[in-house]
Amino acid sequence: MVFKRWDVVKLPHRLPSQAELEYRPGLVIVAGEILRLHGLLWVLMITSARNKGWPGDIEIADSIAAGLGVPSIVRTAKIFTVEAREAELIGALLGEQRKAVGEQVFANMGLTGATV
Repeated sequence: MVFKRWDVVKLPHRLPSQAELEYRPGLVIVAGEILRLHGLLWVLMITSARNKGWPGDIEIADSIAAGLGVPSIVRTAKIFTVEAREAELIGALLGEQRKAVGEQVFANMGLTGATV
């Protein structure tokens, strides 16, 4: 499957204390060459808006377009690499939240003036 920046994906997740596999959402922020060359995606954590907020969290305004069943946020401080073959497309982040997420990710990395 071809993924692109701003796709919301469902990813397998297993806690050490659990036998069953769960699925958690994530936001693709890098696909492109890393996907083509290595089959990898760089993904930001998406979590329930009910969880205690962290600095840099961005609220997802349109949870339906994102494929999420509950109000959620993008946790820009948590980035990870996943095998693209394990991801399933469920939606997309739309509108102004894209800009806000991009700006916050660059700020987290200490970069300024970067384009989104």
